[in-house]
Amino acid sequence: MGMITFFKTPKPKRFDYAPQYYDARKEALREREKQIKQEMGEADEDAPRVSLIRGQMRRQYEQKTSGRANKGTGLRLVVIFVILCLLAYYLLYY
Repeated sequence: MGMITFFKTPKPKRFDYAPQYYDARKEALREREKQIKQEMGEADEDAPRVSLIRGQMRRQYEQKTSGRANKGTGLRLVVIFVILCLLAYYLLYY
């Protein structure tokens, strides 16, 4: 038996989620078919090859980000080491 309430309690809201699946193999197959059509001359010759441009941009971005991460690591390590040495010297001799 339920309790008698004076106020109407709200019902829980439903979560409505429709997942959209991404099939990488299918996408790669479509891109390959487009490239083959372009090479055979069936597609528009003036249209840029987006997959190649996208790949080049991705490689350039990865090179820039990996270079930045490794570039400052050595200098940062030296600065921290010097600060720790100065702090140890100050604590031991003063």
